[in-house]
Amino acid sequence: MPVTSGEIVEALFAHAPRELAEPWDNIGLVVGDPRVRVRRALLCVDATEEIIAEAKRARARLVVAHHPPFVEPLKRARADEGESAVACAAARAGIGICAMHTNLDYAPAGLCVELARVVGLADLRPLAAAGASSLIKLAVFVPQDHLTAVRQAMATAGAGRIGGYDECSFGVEGVGTYRPLAGARPYVGAVGRLEQAAEVRLEMVVPRTALSRVLAAMEQAHPYEEVACDLYALANPWPNSARGALGRLPRATTLSAFGRRVRQALDATTVRIGGDARRRIRTVAVASGSGGSLIGEAAAAGADALLLGELRHHDALRARALGLGLIEAGHYATERPAVELMRRWLEEAFGARIEIIVSRLCGDPFAFALSRPPA
Repeated sequence: MPVTSGEIVEALFAHAPRELAEPWDNIGLVVGDPRVRVRRALLCVDATEEIIAEAKRARARLVVAHHPPFVEPLKRARADEGESAVACAAARAGIGICAMHTNLDYAPAGLCVELARVVGLADLRPLAAAGASSLIKLAVFVPQDHLTAVRQAMATAGAGRIGGYDECSFGVEGVGTYRPLAGARPYVGAVGRLEQAAEVRLEMVVPRTALSRVLAAMEQAHPYEEVACDLYALANPWPNSARGALGRLPRATTLSAFGRRVRQALDATTVRIGGDARRRIRTVAVASGSGGSLIGEAAAAGADALLLGELRHHDALRARALGLGLIEAGHYATERPAVELMRRWLEEAFGARIEIIVSRLCGDPFAFALSRPPA
């Protein structure tokens, strides 16, 4: 049975929910038609014109990248101008581009956790949570005889999913009152007469992006002509989300020895060490890509060191002041594990229905490093 671009995107969102993406990010199918049938998909970190050409040669109809080819809205779609050139090349070749970026970074078993696993850390847990304000609590008042139907309709539309559980809800019984006015068609009662109805206040958590379809499903299943419901914005983070990860090495080692292990595990062009290279470390915090914002969380969690892709000078000074060792392995090297992660997810979802190809051209834009040994 053919697989569409849209189905591939949704399969990835099942592992890396769209709600976890930063507000500025650009994720999902950013170029192409979700109805296109895909027999072959190409995976990479960066979707460039060279990658689009590679996908065309491989007869792949979809490129799945970690980084979106553009974040800011394109003002012009020109084939000779930077980011729009990638979109034009893909559209011209009939190739879609899907991006899984910060939502993949922060997913419960996403890139930060995968990076920690690849470099040999165990006993993993999230360093900080993500996705605050991405959830809504929906409370609706339902007559007892329709409670199951309304709850199941809302759950099917995406409500009531918390971590590894679905159809999560809470109900409390009460009495509702209403007086049908002229022209109303009440489910129970008569026009002009005050009615009392035994109802259940049904509460379910809803991802913000699923709210419109959950409301539509709720109204479709509800017997009332006018459905009473309340919406509450929540500050709860997404369950088990991981904005960074924290783990432990099997045994203590020096900062420099761990840096060498990281370089080998990630095949990094270069690894920079911040702090005393001879210092012994055991607990390590991990952040893919740019991770300076997690220095405070790493220090507060008791990490001896922070592994990340890149760091600003002043953030490095702040880490040193907090006594936190640094291992800077490069943006590309710390995000390349995303490709293997997405490959596993897609093979689990679709098996032999699609062929997954890992790009041979995608690589670190920094080819090599010149450095001097520490004094």
